[in-house]
Amino acid sequence: MSGTKAQANVDIESTDLSLLLAPSSHILEYLGNVSYETNQLLFNEFKKRMKDAVDQEIVLTVSSSGGPTGIGMNFYDMVRYILRPNLTTVGSGDVDSSGVIIFLSGIRQYVTQNTTMLLHMAGRSFDPDVRYTTAEMEAMYKEDMMKNQQYAEVVAKHSILTTDDVLSLMKKNTVLGPQDIVEIGLAQAIIK
Repeated sequence: MSGTKAQANVDIESTDLSLLLAPSSHILEYLGNVSYETNQLLFNEFKKRMKDAVDQEIVLTVSSSGGPTGIGMNFYDMVRYILRPNLTTVGSGDVDSSGVIIFLSGIRQYVTQNTTMLLHMAGRSFDPDVRYTTAEMEAMYKEDMMKNQQYAEVVAKHSILTTDDVLSLMKKNTVLGPQDIVEIGLAQAIIK
């Protein structure tokens, strides 16, 4: 891929999950749409588990079709920069849209052999009964363009891709399989 920061130097061989992960009592799930409610539940759970053992590994399985980018960024920022749990994330099934940002919040990332990842540009759903002014629409557009840039920067930070590479993939509504995810550096290995 042109413009990449470096060539991937990753062993794609599958890894036995049991060698990597904490006891099942330390496994949490982020399932479904990205939401403030799920974020808050997990923040509280992280705090509780870290109170008992700060360095204890926590495994978060992620299967999400996504949701608002800002809510995904809230999770990422809280986990990466404020709470800082010893978090391993495992993508399984759909890890799409802002679900990718949730997945990247861990210190270590793995995917199952059945994981797919969708990268796309920001979008909005509109209530047909609500009227918006052109100024409001312009502000929404500017915010969405800013979210696209932030999203691409986070994905690039965790991969061998540049921000422009990620934006290009987003514009094409790119779906990545597990080997693609590992090859570009978004996960360390495929687990079975």
